[in-house]
Amino acid sequence: MKYAITILLCFHISFVNAQKPPINNFTYKGWEMLLNYHISDNGKYVWYTYGSELSGITLVVRSITGSYCKLFTGVWDAVFTSDNQHLVFNSPKGLGVLTLGTSTINYTQRINTYTVANNGKWLAAKLADTMLLKNLHTNEERYYTRVSTHLFNNAGNVLVYYTKDSLVWTDLVTNHSRLIAIGDEIDNITFNHADTAIAFTDSSHIHYFSKRMDSPQQILLTGLRPGTTLLPLPLQFSQDDKLLFFKVAKERTPVAKDAQQISNKLNIWDHRDIRLHSQEIPDPYRPFSAVVPVSGGAVIQLENADTILSGQPGNQYALVSNVVNEEDAYWNEQQVKSYDLISLANGTRKHVISSPQRALGVELSPAEHYVSWFDTTNQHYFTYEIATGITRNISAAIPATLAHKHLSSTEKWPYGTAGWLSEDQRLLVYDEFDIWQLDPGARTPPLNIADHYGQQHKTILRLVYPQQLLTLRENDPLLVTCLDSNKYNGFMHIKAGINRSLRPVNMEPAVYHFPALVVFEPPAPLKAEKAGVYILQRQSATQAPNLVTTTDFKTFKPLSDIQPQQTYNWLTTELVRWPMPGGTTGTGILYKPEDFDSTRQYPIIFHYYEQRSNEMHLFPKVRLSNGTLTIAWYVSNGYLVFVPDIYRPTGRNGAAILNTVVSAAQYLVARPYVNAKRMGLQGHSFGGYETNYIIAHTNIFAAAQSSAAPSELFGLHGGLGFGGRSYHYISELGQLNQGVPPWENPDLYVQASPILFAQQINTPLLMMHNKDDSAVPFSQSVALFIALRRLQKPVWLLEYQGEGHVLYDPGCLLDFSIKQEEFFDYYLKNKNIPGWMQR
Repeated sequence: MKYAITILLCFHISFVNAQKPPINNFTYKGWEMLLNYHISDNGKYVWYTYGSELSGITLVVRSITGSYCKLFTGVWDAVFTSDNQHLVFNSPKGLGVLTLGTSTINYTQRINTYTVANNGKWLAAKLADTMLLKNLHTNEERYYTRVSTHLFNNAGNVLVYYTKDSLVWTDLVTNHSRLIAIGDEIDNITFNHADTAIAFTDSSHIHYFSKRMDSPQQILLTGLRPGTTLLPLPLQFSQDDKLLFFKVAKERTPVAKDAQQISNKLNIWDHRDIRLHSQEIPDPYRPFSAVVPVSGGAVIQLENADTILSGQPGNQYALVSNVVNEEDAYWNEQQVKSYDLISLANGTRKHVISSPQRALGVELSPAEHYVSWFDTTNQHYFTYEIATGITRNISAAIPATLAHKHLSSTEKWPYGTAGWLSEDQRLLVYDEFDIWQLDPGARTPPLNIADHYGQQHKTILRLVYPQQLLTLRENDPLLVTCLDSNKYNGFMHIKAGINRSLRPVNMEPAVYHFPALVVFEPPAPLKAEKAGVYILQRQSATQAPNLVTTTDFKTFKPLSDIQPQQTYNWLTTELVRWPMPGGTTGTGILYKPEDFDSTRQYPIIFHYYEQRSNEMHLFPKVRLSNGTLTIAWYVSNGYLVFVPDIYRPTGRNGAAILNTVVSAAQYLVARPYVNAKRMGLQGHSFGGYETNYIIAHTNIFAAAQSSAAPSELFGLHGGLGFGGRSYHYISELGQLNQGVPPWENPDLYVQASPILFAQQINTPLLMMHNKDDSAVPFSQSVALFIALRRLQKPVWLLEYQGEGHVLYDPGCLLDFSIKQEEFFDYYLKNKNIPGWMQR
């Protein structure tokens, strides 16, 4: 009897799952997702928002322990006060101030914007041109009319505001206000880091005021270059508050007309031009950075038409580079950047890196002892010691490669730096798996701080909070996020310095946080400012992103439970590895429907771009297609989708793409549930090129859809895209990765151009491309369409007026999604042919 009940229960669950509806083209409107969130400074409360287009946005305020919970509709964002007493938010009812742990809430209507002081005691809000200043502890309110701008200091005990023509300094502790300036166009108020002084601009000057002064002093700007004027733009104090950075510009002068030029419609493209006429030329009248002591004096202009800042200036130096056309730097050594240090004391220069040395990630160290960079030629990190002028290779003793192995290009990109320890003691850098600690003076050998744990376990280690390194010294704790070869995610506690005999990390088939996992990576955990409590997202392929909390990164307590996929036929993922010709192993993700039945045969769509297997445990998005494939829709509606990693050896791009996808297809069709006669291809942009190339060299696929895709590499190489930029770089070193220009190896470009094999294409093809595409020329798809049309091959081209490289208009998104689905349904599911395909 017990056995019979179990059978019935399993049958019931299976029946219920089978009855779940598939996702449709309007599901996204009601698809509720986690949006924003934060934690109070004491780690006792969190707020988060969730919602959808149909349901609207809801704010949830809850305690991390206990049952306290409050909900507010129509609220997108909120702010905890730093004293942990209140939550402030804008809502349809007005500006709300909730007393935490209670149901007490006060609303003020007609609020436009608000600012909460960092001490949590004061709130300043704007009602049109009236400012409300509210004491959140006593609910006392003051109103000030005609206020255009206001600013709290960092400590929250001073408020400066500009009303009518008066600038007022208010001490919020003593409630004493001082009129400190009268004038027109006062703006750009900035507090120094010590919170004791401000700088501000008026229509023609910069002023400085300290609370110890009776009135502001005008900062005298001596030595401004002739023809240069001060700009009323944001100001910035140096970290030691001794210097003030500001903006200047050249005064515009009339340009004399060329008497020999008959028509003003003429552009002369000259071989000596630094840039193509189609490229955006740096404006010689743009704002330039300059610096002056806060006491006034000689101005040092840091930038000009030929020089630009590289990173933020320090207290003593600014790192600058020459202005070049970086598009041409890979073939024109004159366009490779060189770098100098400018003394902020006297404006003298020290030359650091000379062109044509190719350096990436050039930066001034935080304590200003060094300049560091990655040399792409020998693939090592170097430092320039400012005090001695000595340049050193500081990573020469590292046995592992520090540049990406899988970017098979003549350009080598480093895995990157994590950052500097306090006082420039050490520089932390990454290899493929591990973290290395480098001595910037090269006095001690490089140290693998996790004792090669990453390499040994094939697990990538990356710092969660690299920005905190500036305050850390050797042996201070570090939090590391880990990603293993199965794409499991977890965390590790180590210290700066050597860590011996590390225990295996507890890894989960989920995503918490890992930097650069995808373009929009899950954010780093948020820590309570004054408690060891963290909140972060957790998601998997089968569970939507939700908020969890932890104190040790080993156990996680859920704080939200938003699971929109539970009411639909969702999906599962499988990491697939298969042998490829040449002895390598391919990696990809196979998406299956939640109601998958291994006794059935399914159509399968291969979808690709570059390397995407790291998305294995990411929750797929539910949305309309903007040119790509909405995986969740297709899998929910009875398709399999396979996403292989694509590696592209230089000069063998197309062959590698074909090899990867065809070998994956051959491997998967050996599974009885994959229908070998119902296989499709889909890609957008570079993925669209991959689609076009594959169907030009094999006929094993029943249908293909390419969006915004190149098809002919000769014309593309000589064309313009991405805002008038030459396609030379993209063709030779970028995604197309040919390695040489076409005149050096025309056969390479012939073999890589799908249109030149149009007579071999028999796979029905649906293209989508738009005239306003500024990335890939519309003519690329038109050329392939015209060729296939002439050859009487089944081909369709969808063009949406006013749209570009991707679709944005809601009507176009819906129309394309439907047509893409109908196209694949016809060829891969044997459904009726849609009317638009047969007229």
